Amino acid sequence: MTETLQTTGTAVAEPPTTQMLIDVDCHPLPTPEDLKAHMPTRWVEYLETYGYRTPSPELGIVRARFMGCRTDAWPPSGKPPGADVDFFREQHLDAFGVDACVLHDIMASIQSFNGGAAPQEFTRALFRAVNAWHDEAWLATDDRFYSSILLPLEDPKGAVEELERWAANPRFACVVLPFRTHMPIGNRKYWDILEAIVHHDLPIAFHPGNGGNNPYSGAGFPSFYYEDHCGLANALLAQLSSLVCEGVFDRWPSLRVVALEGGWTWIPAYSARFDSAWSQFGDELPHLQRRPSEYLREHLWFSTQPLEESENPKHFAQALGLLDAPDRIMFSSDYPHWDFDSPTEVSRLVPDHLREGIMGHNAIRCFPRLAHLENGGHVHS
Repeated sequence: MTETLQTTGTAVAEPPTTQMLIDVDCHPLPTPEDLKAHMPTRWVEYLETYGYRTPSPELGIVRARFMGCRTDAWPPSGKPPGADVDFFREQHLDAFGVDACVLHDIMASIQSFNGGAAPQEFTRALFRAVNAWHDEAWLATDDRFYSSILLPLEDPKGAVEELERWAANPRFACVVLPFRTHMPIGNRKYWDILEAIVHHDLPIAFHPGNGGNNPYSGAGFPSFYYEDHCGLANALLAQLSSLVCEGVFDRWPSLRVVALEGGWTWIPAYSARFDSAWSQFGDELPHLQRRPSEYLREHLWFSTQPLEESENPKHFAQALGLLDAPDRIMFSSDYPHWDFDSPTEVSRLVPDHLREGIMGHNAIRCFPRLAHLENGGHVHS
C-alpha cells in the first residue's frame, strides 16, 4: 500500500477516532549538523573531512524515491523528510491522531554504519550522537514520541556501553538492529549485547535498510530495486533461524523480537519447513527444548507495513487465520517513506474483532515501556 495524495500534495487523513493508535515504525533523519552538536570535536572534524564512510555496492541501486520518501514529506523548512520535528508531528501524529509512535533511525538499519566500515570510535560517536538527538529533539518535545536505541552492533563492548547510557530512560522503548549483520545474530559474538537487552526488558526490532556489506539474498546483489524490495525478508529468515538454532530463546526466554518491514504472510510456510527440518536433523541441536515453530510463536512480533495486500480483501483475513497469531501483529506506517501505509486504510482492512489489537493494544503488550497507555494513557479524542 502506498500513500494516496490529494491535489495539494498531502496524504489523505480522516479525523481521529477514539480507537487507540500506535505506530511502531516511523523514521526521523538527522542532518549532519544535528549530529555534530552531540559529537566530540575529533569526530566532527573526521565527519567533515571523510563523511559517513558507508561504501557498499548496493548503494548504486536506484530507489523508488529520492531519500526513499513521499513527495509530500519535504517540510517547508527545507530540511529532508524526517528531520523537522514540527512538520513530522503535524503531518503524521496530528493528522491521523497517533497516540504513540516508535522512532527508528535509518542509520541503524544500514549494516555498514554498525561497524567495520569506519574507525570504531567514530561509529561509537556517531550512534551516541543519534541517540542524543532523538532524546533532545524528539522525546523531550512530545510525549507521543518513543525511540529505539541505536547500537554499534559489531563492537559488542561499545554496544553494551551505549545501551547502558540510554536504557534507564523510559522513552527508549526497544533496540533496533539491521536485518543484515556480520554474523547471524544468534552467534555468541553478540551474546553480551543480548544479555544487556534482556536485562533491561527491551524488545529487539529488526529493520531492513540499504547499504550492506552483504546482500539480502543468498545469490548476490540484485540488479533492480524491485528485486531488492521483494527480497527484504530473506535476511530476516536467516536471523530467526539463528536465534532458534543457537538456543538464544532458551537462554533468554523473555526476549521479544519484532520484525519490521519484513512482512508476515510467509511465516506459516517458514514455520512448517523449520519444524520439518527439525524432525529430520534435530539430533544436531539437542539443546533445543521445543519445536522451532513454538519459539517463533512465543517470541516473534510483526509490523503491518508494507501491507501484503491482495486483489480480494478476504485474502487478508485468510492470511491472518493461517498465521494464527493476530495478537502479534502491530500497525506501522513507515512514515515518511514512499510506501507509507495510512492508518485509515489499514484499519478498514483489519477484521472488526482484531482491529483494537492490531491498531494499538498489541504494541502495548509487546513494548513494556508503552504499558502505561493501557490504562489512562494519552488517547486522542
